[in-house]
Amino acid sequence: MDEEPHAFENLVAKAQRSGDADSLRIGSAGSERSCSSEASAIAAGKELSESPQSSRPQSLGIYVLEPLILILLFAYNFSSTVLKNKVIYQSCTAGLGYPDSVCQLLGTKNATNETMKIEELVQPYAAKVTLAMRLVECFIPAFCGLFAGSWADHFGRKPLLMCSFLGYGLQYLISSAIDYCAMHTQGLVSPWWYVLSIVPLSCMGSSVTYSVAAVCFIADVSDGRARSYRMIAYELAIYVGLLLGSLGSGYAYEATDAYIVFSISSVCVFTALFLMALLLPESLAVGNRTLSTSSTGTSVLSMLKSLWKTCSKPREHQNRFMLTTIMAVLLLTAFVSDGSNAVFYKFMRIKFHWTVKEFTEYETVGILVPAVAGSGGVFFIWSLRKCTKSAVLWLALVSLMSHCASSLMKGFAWESWQIYVAIGLGVFKSLVNPMCRSMITNLLPADERGKVFALLGVLQALSPLLSSTLYVAIYTQTLNTEPGIFNVFSAFLFGIGIILLGYVALSNIQLLSHMYSLLNISARFGTKSREIRCSMSQFLNDR
Repeated sequence: MDEEPHAFENLVAKAQRSGDADSLRIGSAGSERSCSSEASAIAAGKELSESPQSSRPQSLGIYVLEPLILILLFAYNFSSTVLKNKVIYQSCTAGLGYPDSVCQLLGTKNATNETMKIEELVQPYAAKVTLAMRLVECFIPAFCGLFAGSWADHFGRKPLLMCSFLGYGLQYLISSAIDYCAMHTQGLVSPWWYVLSIVPLSCMGSSVTYSVAAVCFIADVSDGRARSYRMIAYELAIYVGLLLGSLGSGYAYEATDAYIVFSISSVCVFTALFLMALLLPESLAVGNRTLSTSSTGTSVLSMLKSLWKTCSKPREHQNRFMLTTIMAVLLLTAFVSDGSNAVFYKFMRIKFHWTVKEFTEYETVGILVPAVAGSGGVFFIWSLRKCTKSAVLWLALVSLMSHCASSLMKGFAWESWQIYVAIGLGVFKSLVNPMCRSMITNLLPADERGKVFALLGVLQALSPLLSSTLYVAIYTQTLNTEPGIFNVFSAFLFGIGIILLGYVALSNIQLLSHMYSLLNISARFGTKSREIRCSMSQFLNDR
C-alpha cells in the first residue's frame, strides 16, 4: 500500500499498518489473517452505513464546492478593506461634520498634521459603526445557526449553501447603492446605513450556514483517507479567494470607486450562486437524512433538544473530551480572528499611515505565504510521522505556535518591514482550522456532524459579541500610547490553545499506550481471544 500524508489517520493518531507491524503482531499468522479480514469487514460495513458515496456513484460536481467558496471569499475580500475605508470617510463627513476636502485626505500620503489629529477623533466613531455591524452580524446568524445543523441533516447541504451565498450578494448590492448615494452628496450619507446592508446577510445565516454546510458536504463525499485532503483544499480555497480579492481590491479602488468595487463583488457572488444551482449535487442521500415523525419534528424546541442531545451525549474512548477540547481551540482562533480584524486596519493606518493599496498589498502577501508554505508544511510534518505518530494533531499544534509568534511580532513592531516579518513567522497559521475540523469529522458519525458543526458555528458567530467589543475597547484605550498591544493579547490566547491541544495529545498518547498493553495481555490467551484482539486492533487503526 502506497503511503500518503494522513493516509492511515482516521481520528487523532492512527496506528501505522506497515512500520509498526511487528509491535501489533499477536498470535499466529492464521489469527492475524482472520483478524485482518474481520476488521476489514467491520470497517467496510461502517463505511457503507455512513458514507453516501459508497452506495451511489459520485459525479464530478462534488469538486465544484471549493471553486465556489473561492469565488465567495474573493468577493468578500475584494470589498472588505474598501468598506472599512468608506466607513471611516463617511464617519468624518456625515458623522463628525468635517469638510469633504479634508476627509478625502485621511488615509493618504497627503495627510497633514491636522488631518492626522482629525483621524484620531474619527477612528473611535468609525470603530463604533464597525462594532455595530459586527453585532448585527452576530445575533441573527447565531439564532439561525442553532438550526443550521438540523436543517442540513434534514433538508440537505445545498439549500444552506445557496441561502448564504444569496445573503452575501444582497449585502454587496445594498452597499453599492449606499456608496453611490454618498458619492453624489460629497459623503453626506451616514455610515450607519452600512449596518442595513448586513441585515439580509444575517437573516440568511452569514458565514455560519455556508461553513456548516460546506464542512458537512466534504464529510459526506470523502472518507477518512481523503477527508484531510478535502479539508485542506477547502481551507486553501478560502486563502486563494482572499488572496485574489486582496490583490485586486486596491488597484480597482484606485482606478474606479467604491460602488464599482461593491458591484463587482455582488456580480461574482450571484454568478457563483447560479453555478451552484446548476452544477453542485446534493451530497446527503435521502436515506441518510434525519426524518421527522410528525409535523412538529422540525420545530424550534425539537431542533434545540436534538442539538443539545447530540453535542452533550457520552462517547466512548474519551471522544467527548477530545471533541470539546478541539471545539474550544477552534473557538479561541475564531475569537482572536474576529477581534483582531475589527481593529487591525485602523491600527495600520494610525501606526504606519498605510493607504488602502498598501494595506491590500500586505494582505496579499499575508495570505499567499501561509497558503503556499502551509500546504508544504503538510508534507514536512508527514516526514516526521514515525516520530510524532499523529501528523494531524501536530500540524494543528505547529499552526498555533506560528499564530502566537506572528502576533507577538505585530505587537512589538516599530517599522513597516517588521509587519512582513510577522507574515514569515505565521507561515503555518492556515493549518489549524482544517486539521481541527478533520479531527472533529472523524470523531462523529455522518448524521451528527451537521448538529455539532452547527453548535460550533453558533458559538463562533457569537464570539464577536465579546471579541470585537473587547478588542475595540483595548484599542481605543491604548490608541494614544501603544495601539498594537491587542496583538500581545492575541498571542496570549493562542498560548492557551497550545496548552489545550497539548493536553489532547498527552491524553491520546496515554490512551494508545493503554490499548497496546491490553493487546499484549490478550496475546497470552491465544486464539480464544481473537474477537477481543480484532476489536482492539480495529480501535487502534481508527485512532
